[in-house]
Amino acid sequence: MESMVGQWTLESRDPNFGEFLQCRQVGWFLRTMMTSSKADVEYKLSEDKGTFTKITKTMLRTSEYPMPTQGDFCPMKTLSGKQEFGSLQETSGQNVVLEMNFVDTGENAATIVHKVVDNKLHVSLRCKDIVCNSTYAKKS
Repeated sequence: MESMVGQWTLESRDPNFGEFLQCRQVGWFLRTMMTSSKADVEYKLSEDKGTFTKITKTMLRTSEYPMPTQGDFCPMKTLSGKQEFGSLQETSGQNVVLEMNFVDTGENAATIVHKVVDNKLHVSLRCKDIVCNSTYAKKS
């Protein structure tokens, strides 16, 4: 997770981002906002390494999404508007994997895989059979 700490600017994203958001059960208005604007991200790791926070920045707003680095968590707000639970894990291959599931059904809402390679953050968004890849460049 430490390799992800810092500020990142979106360089490229697959054209099926809207399809991913629709599969993710994001409402039309939020989906339209997310597909028509470019968001930069920042990641922070608390001193005790117990909380990993994603900060998303657009021209309209900044939002923070704290996640514990151990165990399951239930975020206050979700993209779908439904109750979800998730877990964040770092693999031996330095992938940071966020898995989100719906509380009511246990069904997977999305799996997001992050990996830093050559100072680029590669993010793979997965919902059912839809995979949308994004690449971010680290800001100096």
